[in-house]
Amino acid sequence: MPVIALGGLTAGGGRIIGPMVAKKLKIDYVDKDIIKQAALQSGMDIELFTKKEEKPSSFTDSILQKVSNILEKSAFSGAVGDPHFGPGAAAFLTHEFEDLSSEENSEKYHLNDVDYSKGVQQTVLQLAELGSIVIVGRGANIILKNHPKVLRVGLIAEEKDRINRISSFENVSEEKAKELMENRDKARIQYFNKVFDIQDPDNRFNYHAVLNTSSMSFDMATDIIVDLAKDLHLDN
Repeated sequence: MPVIALGGLTAGGGRIIGPMVAKKLKIDYVDKDIIKQAALQSGMDIELFTKKEEKPSSFTDSILQKVSNILEKSAFSGAVGDPHFGPGAAAFLTHEFEDLSSEENSEKYHLNDVDYSKGVQQTVLQLAELGSIVIVGRGANIILKNHPKVLRVGLIAEEKDRINRISSFENVSEEKAKELMENRDKARIQYFNKVFDIQDPDNRFNYHAVLNTSSMSFDMATDIIVDLAKDLHLDN
């Protein structure tokens, strides 16, 4: 069964299209919010999240348990692996990109760039080993670039559409949405540079395909990704 890594611009549509693809293919779906829930479920100390949120209906107990098991065995848990990973470091898998550059948070969780890169790559590789999963973000398309059974798709959109989506999803003004978009774009480039030594995270050669969600509906993008997975025989 397929492993699909979705990446691309902030508000390109990954966190909308990802669950739609997973539903059509009847496979699991993981993004930073599900990793957050799994970390909370496994009892990890994530101090940056002061309130345990309700589990969205699209989250299944099965995938939460699978991700919890991976986190508990990873260096991020603070229980095993490299001893310099402090408790709560799993929170770094769940932040927006602009939060990852915070020196205060890096010092708090005792992480440097090499440590963080190692933890992210270990977690994403283990998620891919589960099979039958859609992974959104965290540079999964880079980490899994040489994996023969992974479809890598980039999602982009026009600036005006990205601003409108952020404004709508996060209930902020368009001015604030533009500021958030610009900050996240900048932080995302810094993240890929530091973690993967990549200057241009949106290079089309990082993907099998790049879809412009300003030029097509989310439903159409979903159908294209599902068809690509079948054409590449990833659904076998």
